[in-house]
Amino acid sequence: MKVSICGCGWLGLPLALSLKSQAIEVWGSKTTIEGVNVLQQLGINGCLLTLPLTEEMNPTTIQFLTTDVLIIAIPPGRRNLEPQVHIENIMSLATAAKKAGCQRIIFISTTSVYDPLQGEVLETTPIHPNSASGQLHYTLEQQLRQQWQQQLTVLRLSGLIGPQRHPVMFLSGRQQLSAGKQPVNLVHLDDCIRVISAIIAQHPSMPIMHLAASTHPSREQYYTAMAIKSQLPIPEFSDDNHGVNGKKINSNQTLNTLSVVLQHDDLLLGIPQISLK
Repeated sequence: MKVSICGCGWLGLPLALSLKSQAIEVWGSKTTIEGVNVLQQLGINGCLLTLPLTEEMNPTTIQFLTTDVLIIAIPPGRRNLEPQVHIENIMSLATAAKKAGCQRIIFISTTSVYDPLQGEVLETTPIHPNSASGQLHYTLEQQLRQQWQQQLTVLRLSGLIGPQRHPVMFLSGRQQLSAGKQPVNLVHLDDCIRVISAIIAQHPSMPIMHLAASTHPSREQYYTAMAIKSQLPIPEFSDDNHGVNGKKINSNQTLNTLSVVLQHDDLLLGIPQISLK
């Protein structure tokens, strides 16, 4: 089994290391020589890759794309979001992968495609995204599906938490925050890796899967608890009822299909893995 990961960042790198520990041949891409060297030092086959790809590819890029599974884990970025550029970049990658003989793609998407839905959300819930991120990812999902058909698995991830990544760092001490009663939809890095590994191994027939912890405390309840555990100033929320009926991602079908039990399912039991300077 050979797996190539396009985007060895906060999610992609620990995923690559986990797959390597399972005796899987792992390739990873970085956009700098320094990044490629780090991958090589970690025992991961590195590929220098910048998008969009052209028809003329070097042998290393072709080798990277000639794989059993290509995982596309490239976030568009928040500051300079140019949707069409990002779409063209990803589709150039997918087209080159098909030409090189890649067998399957796992596309890491986001549950923001469900905005502005309220209540329980299932993998099959019809969507009409209204946010920039949601619209961008939904467009990519559709274009990739048209190109790859049943050889594409879309995995929509909720808000990511894990080592050195937790929203409480940005909400701590702030006042008059809105939507305090809105339920949170979060998932830990460890559980993302477990689910992606299961998708690789099982090649499930579900075309769309998504992931969130089954517990959905309110923003006020959750971030107050996390600030206390992290010894950070407690955020203060206004008394508005905005978002009180917000969406709750139900991942039961995904988890049952893959026979995966989440390690970090009770969000209030967790402790933010952050270092304070």
